[in-house]
Amino acid sequence: MYNRSFSDYSLLFLKGIAMGIANKIPGVSGGIVAVVTGFYDELIFSFQRLNFKAIYLLLRGRFSTFWKYINGAFLGTLLLGVIVSYFTLSLFLDLALSSYPLYVWAVFFGLVLASAILLYINYKKWKTKTYLYALIGLVVGIGLSILSPSEQNTHLVYIFICGIVSIIGMTLPGLSGSFILILMGNYTLLLVDAVNGFGRWVVNMILGQGTLMTDDKHYAMLFGVFLAGSLVGISGLSALIHRIQKKAKDELQAILIGFVFGSLFILWPTNKISLDYSLTAVSIFWTIFWGLFGLIVVFVLDYYERKK
Repeated sequence: MYNRSFSDYSLLFLKGIAMGIANKIPGVSGGIVAVVTGFYDELIFSFQRLNFKAIYLLLRGRFSTFWKYINGAFLGTLLLGVIVSYFTLSLFLDLALSSYPLYVWAVFFGLVLASAILLYINYKKWKTKTYLYALIGLVVGIGLSILSPSEQNTHLVYIFICGIVSIIGMTLPGLSGSFILILMGNYTLLLVDAVNGFGRWVVNMILGQGTLMTDDKHYAMLFGVFLAGSLVGISGLSALIHRIQKKAKDELQAILIGFVFGSLFILWPTNKISLDYSLTAVSIFWTIFWGLFGLIVVFVLDYYERKK
């Protein structure tokens, strides 16, 4: 594949950190980071190599061939950065969601709203056919907002499906994987609680105290199932999405734009707080402030992308 120096791999590691942050924040797609920083094509190529042939090579003990086949140096460095960002950012999100839930969801709403606006503005293929596809996406998004309770679900099969579907954010620029997890009701469970629980469980296992952490052991199991689903999604969905993009890119993008707009109701901040939460003039002001902050962040990122 590519001949990279140590500085190249260091930069790739930093790109992985940025991609992990993007994947964790609703409204920001990790795929966008890949596009902006110039490794999207290699990422999709490497993901598609995580297939049955790779498993065959691994089981036969042909580790060197396996590593070269999957472009392992690239994937390993990138995913290490993603992992580092996941386990550091999740601690901050855990604290923020516990102390300032209204403001955190206001930021998320602003991020997704800005992403939807930019998707609409940047889409240049509007015509009767694509408007109809966008309408389909809008109806589906609104339907999910109205019909879906978006409640947390810890069933292992559902967790596995969450892993499969959430990986879309890395393979399809413009659609946030963490936003999909919000729609499925498991964002906090999987990207905050499970990640933190898994981290604590690993540390306590190293210290010889793993058996004392029953809750963390449960979170570690959930995170493991979620990760397994993500690996399946990486190899399966990346190939499928690549084919769809080749044959119906305009229609797919139109559906996504409508879907994101229609799903905004789920992110409305007051829908994410308890009924006994009292709104004051001060809290409303800061909610609007943080919503605008999220909006501006995405516009700034878009400006940087255009400068690139």
